Amino acid sequence: MKAQKTNGFNRRQFIKSSLGTILAAAVAPQFIPSRLLASSTAPSNKIQLGHIGVGGQGTRVLNNFLNVQESVSLAICDPFQQRRDATGQLITKRTNGAVQPKMYNDFRELLADPSLDAVVIATPDHWHVPIGLAAVRANKDVYIEKPLGKSLNQNRAMLEACRKSGRIFQYGTFQRSMAILHRGIELILNGYIGDLQRIEVWAPHGISGGSLVEIPVPVGLDYDLYLGPAPLKPCTKDRITNRGSYFCSDYALGFIAGWGAHPLDIAIWGMDFDTKGLVKFNGKGQCPTPQGLFDTYSTWDVDIDFAGGVKMRFMSDDVAAPVIKASGGRFVPDGTKFYGSKGWISLSREDYDASDPQWFKQKQYDADKRVLSIPNYYGAFVNSVRDRSPSMSPIEDAVRSDAISHLSLMSIISGKEVVWNPKEYRIESPSELNQQMDVSIRGNWSQT
Repeated sequence: MKAQKTNGFNRRQFIKSSLGTILAAAVAPQFIPSRLLASSTAPSNKIQLGHIGVGGQGTRVLNNFLNVQESVSLAICDPFQQRRDATGQLITKRTNGAVQPKMYNDFRELLADPSLDAVVIATPDHWHVPIGLAAVRANKDVYIEKPLGKSLNQNRAMLEACRKSGRIFQYGTFQRSMAILHRGIELILNGYIGDLQRIEVWAPHGISGGSLVEIPVPVGLDYDLYLGPAPLKPCTKDRITNRGSYFCSDYALGFIAGWGAHPLDIAIWGMDFDTKGLVKFNGKGQCPTPQGLFDTYSTWDVDIDFAGGVKMRFMSDDVAAPVIKASGGRFVPDGTKFYGSKGWISLSREDYDASDPQWFKQKQYDADKRVLSIPNYYGAFVNSVRDRSPSMSPIEDAVRSDAISHLSLMSIISGKEVVWNPKEYRIESPSELNQQMDVSIRGNWSQT
């Protein structure tokens, strides 16, 4: 597909151009070589995966799925030809030559393959929901890397699409498979810290800089498709790197969402006050200077008031360090600290801590309230696809945690208190901010 024709979902043109491929795939038997399986899982029972986005994070996630015996990675897609080639070689090597995956430049062609059960989406942030929507509408289950959407309404569209289609969704918050976090959340939910009073959440700050000097589009890159729904801007050396996709507002909200998704997920895993009534956000932050490509907020400090009196302070790590150290316990670059009437528990992917260390040392503990936890996060997704069972990190939780990032940023940028109604999914005040629940989309990529 030529680059200039990839900026929209013209269904008639796409179906016409792909009809031969689709018909061939539909009538051809789908065989997997028997040597694929050293495990007891029969080839016909393996969940067949496609991977969309195989850059740094996409390759890391792919490697984790290659360790799951119940699945097989049969297709990869990326607008960087070099990434496709490298990942294809990786899969072939890891399977001892048993799999030579199909390789696609355009994700729509991958989604047209009826042999694939599910797709793993690890693209730059601005592509997560547009591709996710296309996937569930193509009857594929989805594993989507965090954060979720570029806007609140994208998130709502993804939620509604998953519910309507009945497709499995799992968010890329792998910490839910960590046994120590599982225990920590159950200790909190079962009252070991007493009545929950407040939560502190923090994540790494952003960066400044980023070149705005135009360069020729590298050979092998479909630049128009790479940009997709983002504005058409000149190619620069930093724009087409992971730092560009993390810290440029054309593609992302910045680390307030991109990294904040992890500790915020832990927060909503351990409480439900964000769903009970109006939520108030009062935030401040800074954009990096001097001017550069990386123009997302690099530091932030947001006070959040939930219905029922529970409070949250959401911070970048530079703001959080003195706050967390002053309250006792260890400080790590990102984390979630729950304070109750009887003590506190601090959780992150790097560390855990508590006002009473014995809580984590006892072999048995009383827990009437349990949370779903399966040791292999990637195997858990495959099992959900196979069994049609609930995923470990469902779309509802992804929307809840991602909303905190969006609303925090809205308060920072507007300089006003933002009042959120989670039950109605709207901003009560300032009401004009409801117009910012959408994001400008180039072409027809949004599908919302």
